[in-house]
Amino acid sequence: MIGAPLLVLGLLVGLSALIGARVAGRGRGAVADVILAPLHPATWAAAGAILVGLVVAAIAFGVVLSLLSGGASLLVVGIGVVLIGAGIEAARFSARIERARARWADPRPLHAHAYRPLGPGLRDLFTGVFLDVARWRDVVYVFVAFPLAVLEAAAVLVVWSVALAALSVPVWALAGELPTAAYRLPVSADVVVTIVGLIGLVLLPIASVVTRGLMALHRAVVAGLLCESEQRALERRVATLESSRRAVLDVEASELRRIERDLHDGAQQRLVMLAINLGLAAERIDDDPQRARSLVADARDQARQALAEIRDLVRGIAPAILLDRGLVPALSALAGRSPVPTVVASDLPDGLRLPDAVERAAYFVVAEGVANVAKHATAARCEIRCRLAGERLVVEVEDDGVGGAIVVPGGGLAGLAGRVEALDGALEVSSPAGGPTLVRATLGVGSGVPAAAPGQDSR
Repeated sequence: MIGAPLLVLGLLVGLSALIGARVAGRGRGAVADVILAPLHPATWAAAGAILVGLVVAAIAFGVVLSLLSGGASLLVVGIGVVLIGAGIEAARFSARIERARARWADPRPLHAHAYRPLGPGLRDLFTGVFLDVARWRDVVYVFVAFPLAVLEAAAVLVVWSVALAALSVPVWALAGELPTAAYRLPVSADVVVTIVGLIGLVLLPIASVVTRGLMALHRAVVAGLLCESEQRALERRVATLESSRRAVLDVEASELRRIERDLHDGAQQRLVMLAINLGLAAERIDDDPQRARSLVADARDQARQALAEIRDLVRGIAPAILLDRGLVPALSALAGRSPVPTVVASDLPDGLRLPDAVERAAYFVVAEGVANVAKHATAARCEIRCRLAGERLVVEVEDDGVGGAIVVPGGGLAGLAGRVEALDGALEVSSPAGGPTLVRATLGVGSGVPAAAPGQDSR
């Protein structure tokens, strides 16, 4: 009965030693890296992660098992469904801790698998919790992680205990505390002490690489059960880009139809009337100068109105100030025209120009947000914020209104979301009942953007 666990533990130690030696010796001086592994911070981070993992796995196993078993026994009462759901969510919380723990010795990112969102309705809540494959994978991991954590902790304690015990033999010999059995060997006690001490020195890097190898194995388990695979992430990315591209094409098509309609119904009709009035004025300028003068005055009014409509139409495409001076001046002009007192807070360096598509998308997000504030929010104050976060531009519109804003298919915010996603970005709307409302767009700007400098608020 004892032989099987010892065999599994021995195989685990051997496999982790091979993996740990490969992890520790990635540099040019592979042998030197393995020898110096006991001094590497990653070794102690891995040891700490393994020991903490034993505590986390034991607690998670006890909590999830109690909730699931209790829920199964109380299903006939009805409260069992709630307990099982709580057990599933407890496993999800444990998975979040495990992904963070797996990065202690290896800081490379681990992306959580996509969970099904929980809708507002009872049916959506039920399907989101009980029919989500990702959540059930978290539950499976809890039951896999507990015995694995026990084996990992046992292996770490065994290899380090043996190494430190062997290394401490010379210390005991100098203190005169060496067991008398050592003096009954056919060789001298000094030779025994020296050999055991050397074995301890050899076992130290072995214990270190075993520890790091165990953590590398555990990270692979976490990546396999709790994280999204690279292929799945790529497929989801491709699907998102295809969807955003279709959305952008739909938005562009609707914009072209709007421009065509506005030109046909507005400026084009006025220009036709202008041509007619000027023709009539030319015919009557000799016979009826007063009537001709009136027709010329009407033609001048038609020209002014046509220019105003064309100006409004162009402003809907892209304002001249955005093209000439950049994003922040355009946002300041937008804030100045808003009927709600609006402040612009920018951390962008003065004179910074971003890619045209990024500036246009950011401008239209803010324009739609400010327009919604004026129409629906009943707000006393609005704030526009823009900043750089690494290689991403973040623009926000926040108001102190009544809240309740949602993204509806075919609405203005939905169209903006497609435009933003096409630029490797995301649009978020937070608007609880009673406010405040926050519209945030994150847009990819690429590399080569200078670091943000403190800006000034403008009104």
